[in-house]
Amino acid sequence: MAEKVFISYSHQDHACANGIARYLKRHGIDVWIDSNNLSLGDKWAADIDTALNEADVTLGILSSSSLRRDEVLRELSISLKRMEEEGVDRFRLFFVVIGQIHPSWFRKDETGEAIKKHLQQYQYIQLSAYGEVTIDAMKKLYSAINKKGIEESRSYLVRSDEDNGFINQNSLPEKAFDNAGNNIYYKVYPADLAPSTVYPFALDNQWLPEIFYDEEDIYYKEFEKEGFHSLQVREYLKQFKKRNFSLSFFHNKQVIVRLNMILYDPYFSELLLSEGEDKEAFIKLLQNGSLTILLNNDQMTPFIHQKSRSSSTQEVIDAWNGICEETSVYCIRENWSSPIDLHGRYFLRFCSNLAMDHDANVLLAKAMGIPQERINAFLVTLKTISMQSFCQTHMNGTQAQDKVDDYSRSLFYRNYIVKDRDTGGLDPVHSCLFDQNKPFNHELKRLIDIFYNSVFSNTLQCSGLLPDDIRPKNYYLHSLYLDTGEKEVSIEELQYAFSEFFDNCEILDEIQAIGSHLYLENWDLSKITDLRNKETWYEYVELLELIKRRSNLWKVDFNEIELLLQRFLKCFEGTPDKIASRDIAFSFRVLVGSRVLDIVKTPKVAKVKEYGGSYADPGAIPLKVLFTIGDLSREERKDMIFLPVTLFSGRIDTSDGDGFFNKLKEFILKQCGFVNIDQ
Repeated sequence: MAEKVFISYSHQDHACANGIARYLKRHGIDVWIDSNNLSLGDKWAADIDTALNEADVTLGILSSSSLRRDEVLRELSISLKRMEEEGVDRFRLFFVVIGQIHPSWFRKDETGEAIKKHLQQYQYIQLSAYGEVTIDAMKKLYSAINKKGIEESRSYLVRSDEDNGFINQNSLPEKAFDNAGNNIYYKVYPADLAPSTVYPFALDNQWLPEIFYDEEDIYYKEFEKEGFHSLQVREYLKQFKKRNFSLSFFHNKQVIVRLNMILYDPYFSELLLSEGEDKEAFIKLLQNGSLTILLNNDQMTPFIHQKSRSSSTQEVIDAWNGICEETSVYCIRENWSSPIDLHGRYFLRFCSNLAMDHDANVLLAKAMGIPQERINAFLVTLKTISMQSFCQTHMNGTQAQDKVDDYSRSLFYRNYIVKDRDTGGLDPVHSCLFDQNKPFNHELKRLIDIFYNSVFSNTLQCSGLLPDDIRPKNYYLHSLYLDTGEKEVSIEELQYAFSEFFDNCEILDEIQAIGSHLYLENWDLSKITDLRNKETWYEYVELLELIKRRSNLWKVDFNEIELLLQRFLKCFEGTPDKIASRDIAFSFRVLVGSRVLDIVKTPKVAKVKEYGGSYADPGAIPLKVLFTIGDLSREERKDMIFLPVTLFSGRIDTSDGDGFFNKLKEFILKQCGFVNIDQ
């Protein structure tokens, strides 16, 4: 008689579970899995319990998702009890593990401890972090199911001192010793980082917020006169960085920051020299790996040995070294074995190829708001840059292509962006005073900033975080220079997804319940650190990772967005809301080429706002769909703690970009009952 196998799993791992079920069924095993065995109208809880009690084997699929689902833990608890009472001759429990087990997966309760104990005593099947079902793994599983008894093996040893770590979710980090600093820190490689690791785009010391490009704004005029040396500009940038640094910790397990930024940026300098809750929170983020330090070039330790000529800078260095002496710091360098900064080489290659894609550069010009009559002049400027950088590469022959020491961002600034004279004795690059005699200086400045962030993100295999003031055109501008998916999607798929989401009115009630906590003005670093210690926050950020992974595979279930909201809202339970509840919106932002459609729903209104744009080559039209809590259609909006989550990122399966865009807009207006508002 065939063995009866009950599969316990999280629906976030359904692809893996169904793959295992299909293999076992083909080989004559009687498999019960809820996706196949439950029908509409069934009493699902009773049916699951019946199947679980009649099974000879429970197959538990363990992942960071499944070990936080109450239903999965209940099923595993029943199975562990059956195995203890009936013995392994009559009932057995096997585990299939997706990825490398990390202690932070387990709840600190009786069931969590029992699962740990089982993993320490018995062998389990291990799959990759993507849950790929391999023939070799299935042969081992089939053999184990048909074999009475279980082989004992101490396969998994729990390190209790790492229980609360966020770093390196696939395995425990490697410790390294710094003899000069007399401290211990963790050495982390890019592959060790969680998928949600980010480098806050706004923290680049040369990045300018959107406000500095508005000719009508006071900051634009102030920056034109004094550049980065303006006290007004420096204070604004300090607050801007503080806001975005805090914002990044809401949505990501880890944040990468360059060591030189910690030492020389005004915001971090002030933080290191302060005393109070924010500095204590900063140290906690270092201790648990939420904040990861990117070391400079050949540095092997976060401890700074050299002395600074500036007494104020030395004071900051001493404060940082004091933290390193008392705290383990998570560190990463782009290449530990060969510390070479490749940014200059990538930058030269980027400049050399800048003029190659004519259609993409036309889109780029439109996304930057360059008037139609000046686009040709912009393309000529890009061609000039390409030719000059090409000559720089080949001036000593093709064998010298990698020798790029003389070509850098600073040189590019001097050639195309900043005043090289009449700077009052100030460094022209550091001041970044735009030279109005150099055409398109603002646009080229933004282009290079975005490029450097994309190099950083792609090199470290992590996603860059846009600042909180980004407007529709900038999403497209940013995506031109970052890797995107290639999966095609049809208008029917999007129509189905939107209609399913808008039918669920409970989501509106949940968003409304957030109230005043939605806005960043009500948060500081210490509050954020407290939030990160809650299990529900950890579940929330893991769900974000799942959505990011699925956005590349186009397997997005909009019910998971609802689950994301539910989990995050639990973090606020017990927090008094002293401010009256506000009307909270949620938005989809759909980008087809550089055309944008904002689809906004609030308790009072459902509206659509369109932004103009165009498309690249027919058949290769980029498509991106974002979701956020808040009204993306408003130009003036609060600093919301929620950033857009990418649901889709790829291209559409049609050569008619206008037809696709208009058909989607018509569906939202007519089928979903939304109203159109002016630009």
